[in-house]
Amino acid sequence: MALPRLLWMWLLVAGTQGVKDGDMRLADGDSTNEGRVEIFYRGQWGTVCDNLWDLMDASVVCRALGFENATKALGRAAFGPGAGPIMLDEVECTGTESSLAECKSLGWLRSNCRHNQDAGVICTNETRGTHTLDLSDELPAALEWIFDSQRGCDLSIRVRVKDDEEEGLDVCGHRLILSTNPEAEALWKGPGPTVTMEVDAECLPVVRDFIRLTRRVE
Repeated sequence: MALPRLLWMWLLVAGTQGVKDGDMRLADGDSTNEGRVEIFYRGQWGTVCDNLWDLMDASVVCRALGFENATKALGRAAFGPGAGPIMLDEVECTGTESSLAECKSLGWLRSNCRHNQDAGVICTNETRGTHTLDLSDELPAALEWIFDSQRGCDLSIRVRVKDDEEEGLDVCGHRLILSTNPEAEALWKGPGPTVTMEVDAECLPVVRDFIRLTRRVE
């Protein structure tokens, strides 16, 4: 019985050689650019909880794996539940980090999550475009096209229902669009790459259209 045990231990060690703490990978996606986020720490792979998970965090993962950026930050075990420990929870990145290990979080192995909250990403090699718009009557239509295309997002908008910590959604957004919508801009809370908007519960179903609306330039 000693030989099989030694063989198993050798395979375990061999499978993690060259991997260091903070290294990341994607698991169980249909293609190489998507999957459940897994991060390595102290000799084993584990997952990341989706609490506070957003596009900024997802982009850190994607860039570390050689992609340009992330198009989606997914939660609720979108690529299936993982195994092993949940390594990180409440990750908050600024976007300049080389690994989730460098981002703000509760710390290694500190989490109240289960694997049904494993975080996932979809990455892309498409670079974020630069859009040139003129100040004419076509401005709103052009802005709406940018928003609907979901290209060049440079802002993660976290929409939360007032007095409800769980109800809400995350929107891939554009600073340009929100800056032309004074009503939406008035709901911002906190500067930076991620902004939070608080809305009433009845507004949540139409909040995407509300963000999308822009004033016409006279």
